[in-house]
Amino acid sequence: MSLVSQVQVKKRIPLLQVGKSIIAAMVSWYVASLIYPDRAPIFAVIAAIIVVQPSVNQSIGKALERSVGTILGVAIALGASLALGGQSWLVLVAIIVAIVLGWAFKFTPATSNQIAISAMLVIAIGAATPEYSAERIIETIIGALIGFIVTAAIVPPVELGPSTHAIGQLGANVASTLDDMGAVLTRTTSPEVIESIFTRALELRAELNAARDTLTKARESLRFNMWQGKKRTVVDAQETLLDRLSVLVTRTISMARAVRDHYDSSLVSEPAIREIAQELTRTAHDLRLLVRDTGLPAMDIPHPPTSEMPALTSPIVMKAPAASNWILVGFLLESIRRIRVEIMGETAD
Repeated sequence: MSLVSQVQVKKRIPLLQVGKSIIAAMVSWYVASLIYPDRAPIFAVIAAIIVVQPSVNQSIGKALERSVGTILGVAIALGASLALGGQSWLVLVAIIVAIVLGWAFKFTPATSNQIAISAMLVIAIGAATPEYSAERIIETIIGALIGFIVTAAIVPPVELGPSTHAIGQLGANVASTLDDMGAVLTRTTSPEVIESIFTRALELRAELNAARDTLTKARESLRFNMWQGKKRTVVDAQETLLDRLSVLVTRTISMARAVRDHYDSSLVSEPAIREIAQELTRTAHDLRLLVRDTGLPAMDIPHPPTSEMPALTSPIVMKAPAASNWILVGFLLESIRRIRVEIMGETAD
């Protein structure tokens, strides 16, 4: 990992976020200067910049960290100054006490650092008197409040694009894997092809986790967001769909593993296998309908005119398979039944 990557990100933060930080800094400087005209409002500006975050929920967390850290840091500086006087080494003592205090009370790293920084600044910048300390605490609270207000008033739009794409793509990929499994069961297939299907099925788990991450970020941006509108309903629908897709991912991986482990060339002549292959195709079709009905793009392949109708109409009835294939056939039938229950929203027996 290069040194540049430690200080740079691949994508710039949104310009709106930059503007919010500038506005918060300017307003906090102006307001704090009106209250304390004899001092540069450094604490207020620092608090405002730190508290401004992409979401209101994150802003609340930063405001608490900053405020608690400042109050405790100022208190430590005041206590150390009153007890030990104006010694030059007092700064180091205050920093050590602040770090130990943060560790003892299990504060977050940001809060612990803020305690030490506030204690150091109070001692280094001005005399640690009760009046000065109280002013710095009030100044910090002013900056934190302004940063929070700016975040709440100028919130970025809720980013549903990443979750919409990720969940829709996951649904499409699960359907595609089911289609491919149905295809390989109807003809003699090489082990390499079957292994590749199993590999792609395993990759669905990582896609599922990535989709959950995007949905978590979307829900995080909605928390305490006064402009959320109807987007919370959309996120709720996506979360419900993702929970169902999670079950389907597990079933799909299990079926792909079973096909890989128990595939035999005699399966092609097995009467039940052709019906199972058709059911897999129908399952993929209805899954795409389910994803589409949630408002996500999963209809990524051409469909016949009847594509608007669910294909899984009723459970299939099979004859007993050959002794060498009954384990795979039975497992696939039960898995398809469970997938059908999940897609149709029925209650499993």
